[in-house]
Amino acid sequence: MTDTRIKVTVGHQPIRVTVRDEILNFSSPLVLQSTGGWPFGENPRRVSGIARSIPTVVDQVAMPGQFRLVKWLLAITDDTNGLGVGSEINAFIKGGEIAFTEYAITGDAETIGYEIAFVVAGDEVRMVFTSFYDGLLEVNTMKIGVLA
Repeated sequence: MTDTRIKVTVGHQPIRVTVRDEILNFSSPLVLQSTGGWPFGENPRRVSGIARSIPTVVDQVAMPGQFRLVKWLLAITDDTNGLGVGSEINAFIKGGEIAFTEYAITGDAETIGYEIAFVVAGDEVRMVFTSFYDGLLEVNTMKIGVLA
């Protein structure tokens, strides 16, 4: 953190202003990043080489409890052809049932077709990605979970 003091004179009155420059590093936030175990499993997660019409588990989370909420950020890319899609998913898990919404879809979504589904098995929730795109894709996920 750096403080810069500026002295400005207006008329005959000095005005003192302090500008504080604070740089935050979000490249590896400790709250979100985990190599395994509690709270949310591997985070972030990368799955490469996803081919057309092959359902692939791209992320999973084990969260005990009756009510659970998970928010995912997705980056779906084909680096070879310079294409990508970004989106967010909110999933609410109540017992063995799940309701989810995908929104904030940006990028080449018209070119990269896909489907997201979820499988609930006990305390574990798996995100299943199926591509309708002819090239190979990579899916990167980052998640935040909340137990209620």
